[in-house]
Amino acid sequence: MSLYAAMAFEFVTSDTPHRPEPRLDLGMASYSIVKAIKDGPDDAASGRHGEPKQAFHGLAWHYRRARH
Repeated sequence: MSLYAAMAFEFVTSDTPHRPEPRLDLGMASYSIVKAIKDGPDDAASGRHGEPKQAFHGLAWHYRRARH
């Protein structure tokens, strides 16, 4: 295809938090490339942090490759 780059549709979706239990993992259904992880999964007021999904690393690999 001679594709130079691809754009991520969404970086992070904070209202679809990741959960370790697959059937409760709302982050799996989001288009984001970063998991939104609540610091206190059962606390609605808890803070959040992000961790890269596999798609993040794949996109980063392609961007690095395109730069050379």
